[in-house]
Amino acid sequence: MSGTEERVRVLVADDDTFQRQLARAMLSNAGFEVQAVASGNAAVAACAQSMPDIVLLDVEMPDGSGFEACAAIRALPGGLNVPIVMVTGLDDERSINLAYDAGATDFVVKPVNWPLFIHRLRYVLRGARMREQLWLSEQKNAALLRVIPDGIFLVDADGTIVHCFSPIEGLAADVQPDGTCPRRLLDLLPRSAHAPALECLEATLRGSPAAFEFRIEQRGRRTRHFECRYLPNGSGQVLSIFRDITARKETEARIHRLAYFDALTGLPNREWLGEYLSQALAEARDRGYGIAVLYVDLDQFKRINDTLGHETGDALLRMAAKRLAESLGCGDPDTPASPRSLSAGRMEVRIARVGGDEFVVVLAGCADEMRAQRVAETIRSALASPFVYGGYEFVVTPSVGIALFPEHGSDVQTLLKNADGAMYEAKASGRNQYRVYTSAMNARALKRLSLELELRRAFESSQLDVYYQPKYDAKTLTIVGAEALLRWFHPDRGQIPTSDFIAVAEEIGLIGEIGRWTMQRVCSDLSRWRAQGIEPPFIAVNVSARDFLRPDALLRLADVVEAASLSPAHFELELTESVLMQDAEAGRRALLTLKELGFALAIDDFGTGYCSLGYLKRFPLDTLKIDRSFVADIDTDQDDAAIVRAIIALARNLELRIVAEGVTTREQLEFLRAEGCDAIQGFLMSPAVSATSFSRLMREAVSAGPRETRLIRRATAQRAG
Repeated sequence: MSGTEERVRVLVADDDTFQRQLARAMLSNAGFEVQAVASGNAAVAACAQSMPDIVLLDVEMPDGSGFEACAAIRALPGGLNVPIVMVTGLDDERSINLAYDAGATDFVVKPVNWPLFIHRLRYVLRGARMREQLWLSEQKNAALLRVIPDGIFLVDADGTIVHCFSPIEGLAADVQPDGTCPRRLLDLLPRSAHAPALECLEATLRGSPAAFEFRIEQRGRRTRHFECRYLPNGSGQVLSIFRDITARKETEARIHRLAYFDALTGLPNREWLGEYLSQALAEARDRGYGIAVLYVDLDQFKRINDTLGHETGDALLRMAAKRLAESLGCGDPDTPASPRSLSAGRMEVRIARVGGDEFVVVLAGCADEMRAQRVAETIRSALASPFVYGGYEFVVTPSVGIALFPEHGSDVQTLLKNADGAMYEAKASGRNQYRVYTSAMNARALKRLSLELELRRAFESSQLDVYYQPKYDAKTLTIVGAEALLRWFHPDRGQIPTSDFIAVAEEIGLIGEIGRWTMQRVCSDLSRWRAQGIEPPFIAVNVSARDFLRPDALLRLADVVEAASLSPAHFELELTESVLMQDAEAGRRALLTLKELGFALAIDDFGTGYCSLGYLKRFPLDTLKIDRSFVADIDTDQDDAAIVRAIIALARNLELRIVAEGVTTREQLEFLRAEGCDAIQGFLMSPAVSATSFSRLMREAVSAGPRETRLIRRATAQRAG
């Protein structure tokens, strides 16, 4: 033993004084630190006080034999692993067995050959240290296995569990905490996992690690998901590692739901729809059945958000989505985005939310135009009953566009585009109806898209202009005002009808900017006329539906007038009945705001909407304008004449001015004069003219009689030209 090594403490117990002294001398000379006692009890006491590195016990001693002392030392703390060598004069088999039964590590027979025994002693010590290191390693491994959540099993080639290193809870058969487990691996698995378990086992035995997943469902309990991974160990056996992946699967499910489902309604979203429709089309091609795509838009839903807020709008969307899904008998939305294999005569119906107030319904299977139309009627019927929320009742109507596979498209994008185009055709036709796609719709859609793009360029490149149609006193035919009308003169296509591009401007959100520009242009013209010494009359300006219910937009119009140093009293703002009645109370508040700002107010196209007479009385209006559709036949149609008389009488009772639009004949003029109409506008007197031409009209100063004849003749000549 080198001097640098830590000295090994040896406890010698022998009742023979000579043997104790001899052992002390021999062991000390060999470099050991020796403690000697004379009895077994003394040896136990010495170990209890301080456990030595190795113990030599004589078998036959008074006050406790070597066997008794050995057993007692093993029972002490730290005594289990200390090497104990029994020294005996007996070499029979029974004595040797008794020594080992008492817990001895080794034994030696007297007389002792000390030089050889010292080498043997060092071998015993080295073995003891290795056993201790192995024990520590096993303890570390056991502790590691206890904290690992995985179940680890050693399995042989036929699936028999050889050893359980670490149990895991939740499998088909219980594994006890002490490692006791079923005999066969398949006993731990549900029947549905047996086939993949055996296939993966065979692959792993051939040297290729393999894995499979399975789940265990128990009534009233959470479904558990597991992964089993096989690793070969090169001895014809396989290490099988079970891992609980329930949390991962639930997280994946949440991520999948966020990616493929609408958070507001719980319905599948556009991504889900794309995948489902792609797979449905592939199966339809293989099996030769039809598919119908119905694009559903809730009519004028935006006004609910604008007037009552998004909380109300969101609640209404949830109710509408639920009602649609229930009425159509749609399948579970949590099922994978793939169509079921459909038998003959069956049809699968799925619905997805693809936008703010837009839904898409897919009919897969025996879907044809007739069935698609029936489903469209079901959708209309489902939404016909009012929705109740927050003390309000809402009636939501749908516009539905239908596209069929293969007639109207063979891929996802084409079908959705054509169904969307058909839906817009339904909206343009009056809403709350359905339309089936035709090729003519595509041509109109392309024309409309072209109009959208060109309108933006026209606005930016000053192709728009403001014209003025004079308003004349019905009796004197003097100019009492004018209506500012927007005109678009396209460099190639000539004048674009106002009704066409105004509708487009509202849809693409350009109407607000166009409205402000129009007001700025009118203010500029008024300022120029005043500088020329012309005192301008009332100028009527149309206000869009988008701007009317937005206080900020109304304030911007007032700011434009103020910036031009003009009085709002020079302006009359015209609104249609339908705009006012979108939300009558909100409309009344907006009218009061405009009135407080100093603007005069008029209802345009009166008689074509659905204005309540009760609200009409409460609205702070100044003028009613009779729509041209009633004026056109007042001299030949008794019904139209009666309607116009009633409107004039109503206005008189409400102390409102009356302006008749679309006056084109002398007979119409005479009728309106006789009934007491205040003012007229129309081609009989003058079409809408440029700002320069209107200023020239205002400069004219002629007598009332010749003026009437001259104006009518000039208007007649303009129409003929």
